[in-house]
Amino acid sequence: MSNFQKNLKVLSNKYTQKYIADRTGFSQSSINNYLTKNSEPSIQFLIALKNAFGICLDDFLFSDIDVSNEISYDKYIGNYIVYYYNNNSYKGEVHVNITNTLNYGVISIVKEKDLDKNVVIYGTFVKSKMEATKLLKELNATAQSKDIISKYQDIGNLYKGSISTTDQSIFIDLNNNFNGDQTFIILNNPPTKNNYIGGVGTVNSIARGREHNPCVQFVILSKKLIDKPDGEIYNCLKFDDYNINFDYAIRDIVDLFKRLYLDKNEISTTLTENQKNAIIQNKLEYHFDEILDANVFRFAKVSNKEDDKIYKLIKEGIDV
Repeated sequence: MSNFQKNLKVLSNKYTQKYIADRTGFSQSSINNYLTKNSEPSIQFLIALKNAFGICLDDFLFSDIDVSNEISYDKYIGNYIVYYYNNNSYKGEVHVNITNTLNYGVISIVKEKDLDKNVVIYGTFVKSKMEATKLLKELNATAQSKDIISKYQDIGNLYKGSISTTDQSIFIDLNNNFNGDQTFIILNNPPTKNNYIGGVGTVNSIARGREHNPCVQFVILSKKLIDKPDGEIYNCLKFDDYNINFDYAIRDIVDLFKRLYLDKNEISTTLTENQKNAIIQNKLEYHFDEILDANVFRFAKVSNKEDDKIYKLIKEGIDV
């Protein structure tokens, strides 16, 4: 018997095949076939198993797992407002007016049944801060998990998914079966036993513009309403925190200007004004291209610096 079969049997003895089927979305007969080795598990099943029970796939496939100590997601339970960019534009191009640049959503991490040890995530995305704030307030006033779930089902544009964690990261996978949409959020996992209040992370989703293309951006989750102007939140979500040194380029251009206009030499006296302008323009374009290429976005990381800044904003936020 393989490690996978042994560990799946341990999990089945603890939860039953039906419960595993319900949690993963696979049929009970499929799980039985995996146990009896009539069929091999698919990658989709392994991912569903990981998301449903918070297991490490390497351990599940190659070691003997211990299910006596379950992962607890209690500190993440709650309702969160979501801040992210309007991703209708191509490659992050936005207008100077940032009024409509920020978008909002609300997600809730709840126990599907109030006594259930496992949690599930419901969420929706709305057009305005007012809508998100109103919904967050209503959800915070709702005590029972079943009532929170019912409220989401009444809203429409429903996303449902799962959470899993490691010591360093939080993974949130959300799906909207009606429109075939899916979004995947990764956040840093603070090394504390205190209840999670939110943070900044990355989200991979489908852009909602003219073309529905894959899109990656920063996203903020917060249990509180961040009491700051949209422009400040907007700046917290930017990838491009440039730190450009212009010293060499400035010295080079100043030296060129001196040679062309101040020094008495063969070049300065024989070139026409148009020729001098063309030389300076070429030099400027060269340095601009060099600086832009050196600082163009290639990847971004959510560092402790961004984390600390966002946590401070969240802690100072307003309870709704």
